[in-house]
Amino acid sequence: MATIEVYTLFPYRVHVDAGFAQFTNLRALAYGRKAAIITDSHVAPLYGDCLDAYLVGREVVKIVIEAGEAHKSPREYLMILNELAARGFTRNDTVIALGGGVVGDLAGFVASTYMRGVRFINVPTSLLAMVDSAVGGKTAINIDYGKNLCGTFYQPVQVLENTDFLATLPPREMLCGWGEIIKYAFLSPTVTLADLEGDVTPSLIAKCVQIKVDVVSRDEREAGARRLLNLGHTVGHAIERLSDFTLSHGECVVKGLAAILEVSGRYYDMPSEAYRKAHEIISVKGHDLTNPYPREAILAEITRDKKSDDEGISLVLIDPNLTANVVHLSYREVEHLL
Repeated sequence: MATIEVYTLFPYRVHVDAGFAQFTNLRALAYGRKAAIITDSHVAPLYGDCLDAYLVGREVVKIVIEAGEAHKSPREYLMILNELAARGFTRNDTVIALGGGVVGDLAGFVASTYMRGVRFINVPTSLLAMVDSAVGGKTAINIDYGKNLCGTFYQPVQVLENTDFLATLPPREMLCGWGEIIKYAFLSPTVTLADLEGDVTPSLIAKCVQIKVDVVSRDEREAGARRLLNLGHTVGHAIERLSDFTLSHGECVVKGLAAILEVSGRYYDMPSEAYRKAHEIISVKGHDLTNPYPREAILAEITRDKKSDDEGISLVLIDPNLTANVVHLSYREVEHLL
């Protein structure tokens, strides 16, 4: 089992392993009389009862939302808050996320705000959540004007990753997770093209988690280095929202990476060999890299992104050394380069 220490204001651990060995201390982590397991309609039939044996002695309440990004919304958020209140949850009780990135973001936001904060444990079941969204303490819901515009920074008390969950993940969702893994190749030399050409393994997941943890431990609240983790996400979020979330997050991140490579090529006047190598990395898993939306629509979405300000927006570009860099561009520059 790989155990990764996260050194934030409230430190915690991420355990990555095949099987349930890391769940033996779940009851001790979920102190209080009650534990709410928040999951979705895809995960519940497969794994909805998988944590029960580790929570003996706790009153376990299961709350199931409809699967999909469209349900990471104020409606579901308020529904869960009201359910916790109706069931008599106190600030001594625990919220557990059992699902992918949508469930983790939503459950974390619930935990961070119910009674001004209760214990939160993240049990990711998707590849994307394991390598990215379950770690780092970002919680959020979507509102009408954009993705993740309402949220908090709130760290879990532990993240428990069982890679056996991936056995039932649909191929499209595995490809979605690969979208985030590809991003890490531009953030650290530890993720190589050989890694990307191979299969998902616990060691590759742990490697991605370690890269993210190293960044988050230096910059918990995204004031500097953590912005690098947004590589591909600014354009990706725009595409995701324009698709009304019919395209998955990971698919959109890869499309965003391809678009940012185009911008980077123009910004840095990138040599053709560097551009070719970067494109090889981005396209290694055969993702569809095309952007189906007009440039004007993408630009309009970008101006509403969290990283925008009165003068422009911070974009993460890929330099000729195939390394991610944060660059603040005026909107006129973005319009010219995109």
